Formats: sequence, C-alpha cells, structure tokens
Amino acid sequence: MTNETQGHILVIEDDWNSRLLMVDFLSARGWRVSSAEDGLTAIDLVEKEKYDIIILDLRLPGQNGLVVARQLRSRAETANTPIIVTSAFVDQANKMKAYQAGANYFLSKPVDLTELLFIVRNAL
Repeated sequence: MTNETQGHILVIEDDWNSRLLMVDFLSARGWRVSSAEDGLTAIDLVEKEKYDIIILDLRLPGQNGLVVARQLRSRAETANTPIIVTSAFVDQANKMKAYQAGANYFLSKPVDLTELLFIVRNAL
C-alpha cells in the first residue's frame, strides 16, 4: 500500500460491489473516500463537504448521472471539481452526453482499476 495523497474523493455508484471495490481500492492508496448510492444523496454530500474528485456512474436511481453532473457544474463549489464518469454504456452518444454534462473523463465498466488510478493521479 502506498500513500498517494490525502485528497478527498466522492464515489457515486448504485451497484454495491462496484462502489465497494472503488472505495476500498482508493482508500488503500491513502485517499479519503466517501460514497453515495444515488444522485440525491451525492448532492447532499457535496453541500456539506468539499471533494477533490467525483467519480460518477451514469445510471443511477432517481436522478441519472447526467443530471447530477449538470447540477455539480452549476454549483460554485463543484464547478471545477474533476468528474470521472463511469458507464457500461460506452457508445459515442453516451460519451458525448457525459462530456456535455460536464465530465472530464469517461471510464467504461467494468472499471479498470489501473486506469482509474492513473486518471485520479492526473486529475489531482
């Protein structure tokens, strides 16, 4: 285990296994990691705390990831926070929608943890 940084990451993912995998993987590398299973909970969290990076699934219950990304971009506190979108739907149209909503990066699912680590390091 290496200690990368003490940055704070928010993982927004409705699939319990995927969320736990990313949280455990990033925590083991020294980041503080919080998580939410839906968009409304995530928006609540960003109102209370600052995050250095947000990892956002596109398919969420309630508000989907595109709606959440637009909300994050419209808030002064998160307007410039790097957003890494994850999705199993990797067609060009979904990627473009994610970037138009404010994503900085797009990762296909299942998430390659080595690629995730590389993007997180670059985003910070």
